[in-house]
Amino acid sequence: MDLPEALRDAIETQVMEHEPAQAALVLRNAVAELGADEVAGGLLDAAAVALRRMVAETDEAFEQVELLDRLALDGAVPADNIDLLARMLTMSASTAGGVRPPIEGIVAELGAERALFGAWLTVLSVIRVVAINLERTEVDIADEVVTAVDAF
Repeated sequence: MDLPEALRDAIETQVMEHEPAQAALVLRNAVAELGADEVAGGLLDAAAVALRRMVAETDEAFEQVELLDRLALDGAVPADNIDLLARMLTMSASTAGGVRPPIEGIVAELGAERALFGAWLTVLSVIRVVAINLERTEVDIADEVVTAVDAF
């Protein structure tokens, strides 16, 4: 399994087929084959694709604190994961802006499981936020993301 295939399968399984347990298995298998650094980096790259699309269409950016508060308030992200999402969202936003920070340090600091959870949470949160902001469905945004991921 290569990285684009794993990312596509995981995102489609979670967002389009609503099978979170199966999506987790896809990611677990990808990590076993490719390593945590590569999978976490790929997930953050996928989130960056959605962010770039949103900015290209709206020419607007979110204030991070407001966005995180909104995600916590509506229950989309548990409060104890907001700091993790903030770190990973910053990495994806930086990548969307053209500067990809190294993922290895954060994986080493947080541990592979926590870093991968954060990267996955970031992809799903970004897909949701971009869909809302562009007034489209999460499936539409996920489809665009997986199409772009295929080109990785």
